[in-house]
Amino acid sequence: MTLTIEEIAKTKKLLVVSDFDGTIAGFSKDAYNVPINQKSLKAVKDLSQQADTDVVILSGRHLEGLKTVLDLGQYDITMVGSHGSEDSSRPRTLTPEEVARLAKIEADLEKIVDGIEGAFVEIKPFHRVLHFIRVSDKNKVQEILDQAAHVDSSGLKVTNGKSIIEYSISSTTKGTWLKEYVDRTEPTGVIFLGDDTTDEHGFKALENDDRALTVKVGEGDTAAKTRVDDVDNVGIFLEKLAYHRMQYAESVRLGI
Repeated sequence: MTLTIEEIAKTKKLLVVSDFDGTIAGFSKDAYNVPINQKSLKAVKDLSQQADTDVVILSGRHLEGLKTVLDLGQYDITMVGSHGSEDSSRPRTLTPEEVARLAKIEADLEKIVDGIEGAFVEIKPFHRVLHFIRVSDKNKVQEILDQAAHVDSSGLKVTNGKSIIEYSISSTTKGTWLKEYVDRTEPTGVIFLGDDTTDEHGFKALENDDRALTVKVGEGDTAAKTRVDDVDNVGIFLEKLAYHRMQYAESVRLGI
């Protein structure tokens, strides 16, 4: 039986984890100028100020890039980048072998995008990402996909997303990060929202957890327990959650 917003808002210790792009922010061809839903932004800030409420933004962006586009000021919100590989509370460094492997895949990907307008390779600490959202020529997109299918990706985790292909030296996924974080912090209720294939790892990790309410944003097959249509509806969802969490906190304060 799927938990309702009202039910999970009344849990003793709540963990709220949200993806960023496609969940609390829309998409843009300019990755550093995306439209952030203001209802969602206010809601996560309000939630972070409630007792026994832990808020995390878990993004595929690298951590510094996430901090650049999402300024949360002094609010107590944890930011985790690279699908969980970059946790500011638990930093890790690359081995020389990992550095060399990333350099090799980067060189191979640069050959693929060479001469194709709009295609580029993004460099993240643990990933190299092939982007083609800006490529308007469908034949060129197919050319990129065909070449990417034959690139040497041995030793790397390959993930296909929305107009991207990501090559990771880290085995961490949103699912493994969520499981470790939930085991470590022991919340009595967990909410996780996301829209992309990488978020499915998180949905699957929480699939059999009775404490969890997982929310898929948009269309497509999913392991999530419920669904909202789009970024605007995420804002409505989080606004409602924040309202009921604040009501619960007030009732606890008053001993009701």
